[in-house]
Amino acid sequence: MKHTSFLFLCLLILLSCSDKPSETAIEEKEKPNQITLIFKNPVQNGAYYKPNATKPSFYTTQTGDEIEFIDDNLITQRLHIDFEAEIDTVIVKSQREWVEVSLYYKGVDQLKYLFQKGDTVLFDYEGSKPIAYVQNRSEEFRVTNFDLIEGDSIATSEFTAAMFIEKQPLLNYFGENGNNLEEYKQIRKKKEEVNLKNFTQEFDKKMEMLQSLKVKGLIDKRQYQYRVLNQYFQLAEIIAVEKRLNPEIETNETNIYTEAINRVRSELPTSFNLRNDSLLYSNRYTSYFIRSIRAEFNKKADYYEYKTEASGGRITNYPQAYDSVQVARHLSQIEKMKAQYYYVEYIFKDAGYFPIETRWEYLNKFKNQYQDTAMYNHLIDKYNIKFSIDNDLKLINTEGESTSLEALVASKQDKVIYVDFWASWCTPCIKEMPYSKEIQTEFDSDQLIYVYLSADRKDLPWENSMKRHELNTGLHFRIDNAGYTTKMEELNIPALPHYMIYHNGQLVKKDAPRPSEKDKLIAEFNRYLGDQ
Repeated sequence: MKHTSFLFLCLLILLSCSDKPSETAIEEKEKPNQITLIFKNPVQNGAYYKPNATKPSFYTTQTGDEIEFIDDNLITQRLHIDFEAEIDTVIVKSQREWVEVSLYYKGVDQLKYLFQKGDTVLFDYEGSKPIAYVQNRSEEFRVTNFDLIEGDSIATSEFTAAMFIEKQPLLNYFGENGNNLEEYKQIRKKKEEVNLKNFTQEFDKKMEMLQSLKVKGLIDKRQYQYRVLNQYFQLAEIIAVEKRLNPEIETNETNIYTEAINRVRSELPTSFNLRNDSLLYSNRYTSYFIRSIRAEFNKKADYYEYKTEASGGRITNYPQAYDSVQVARHLSQIEKMKAQYYYVEYIFKDAGYFPIETRWEYLNKFKNQYQDTAMYNHLIDKYNIKFSIDNDLKLINTEGESTSLEALVASKQDKVIYVDFWASWCTPCIKEMPYSKEIQTEFDSDQLIYVYLSADRKDLPWENSMKRHELNTGLHFRIDNAGYTTKMEELNIPALPHYMIYHNGQLVKKDAPRPSEKDKLIAEFNRYLGDQ
């Protein structure tokens, strides 16, 4: 059982404070700085399943980290639920009065709850549905579980139309059509008309639900405004998604969403500012804010381009985007910090594209500019950042034993070695796994050594992915210094998946065919096996 803390700043402080201290205020101060979440027979919800499928199409999270929150330092965090335990307890530490908790649901959805400091909340499950019960105070069941009840009561299909429109690139890509862009476009076009029709119906029902709770006095002002704001920024994201996917979109379609967003805004106090620093502690607003930052500042940056023998591509020059944020005059200091933290994170997330010295430079820029130890340390831990450069790949096997790529190749120099560079979070890598297992059945282990090298920064997602995809053959290692060795740049591996062939201790094919290119790959192997 894992106990972890998280924090969330209330979206709104709408109630004015009294000058005269009250007994209620004293009681508030005496509340423990924590929220206790108790999960009874928890069910994993971070996986998306196609209709009638027995296996998930993909996992949003692979390690059981299905609680998402924004902590006191504006860092998006995930907490772990032990799905093998009958009862698991997660302690949420917070000095704030109200805390937002998001639970993953149906792979891409998130159920959002707003809890009060000192709350004890029991999550019981009906099938895969997490039902929340606040134990220590009275709160209307429909308020606590608003997102779940809303989806069950108004959705005309698996997801609400708003949810599908917002997440449709992800759902179509993973759920139905793999990498086939043309099929994706065709199915998306067919669903647009249905979604537009369902959206209007569902939106009306959703607002009726909220207003009914308000009229009957079943929802307090803070919870009501919180739910209204979530609707507002979901609509703002939908408009952004539609305009990006469909630049030529007609105003008739955007008018549906514009009318909805104006209706939602009318429910907010006229003095409320829809852009302020406190909203950065909101999951919905932060998602919208980052999307806006990308849309504005990615355009001001060039691209880093890469090319190998087999493929090529390009990526936004995040360092340039970081510098553009620095000189922006329309952002507050906290907004700048959040935006620049995002770009530093992506410099490390896509480390293969950026020189080691560039990564260190921008990490130190951020640290010196904001003196924010929490964000700095979080990046170091999350991305396993090292401050030295090695000449070779440091490899860790499943037993925790270390070796190097050079030593591994030397120990098998009388063999043909096929090296598969992959990672648990790399969807194209995972799609190759059935083919990789098939290829290994074509050759005797005395002839061909299949080596999986994972670029995962931590052991747990790597180990979980091997189990889930039943990678029981071949040799398995995790690269412990993937972003901090000259060897990766020497081998020219900016992106995954990537494949190489060694023979007689020498690298003979730097860009080898993929396992799915079976005929080409077998022909390549036979070139070297014939020499043995």
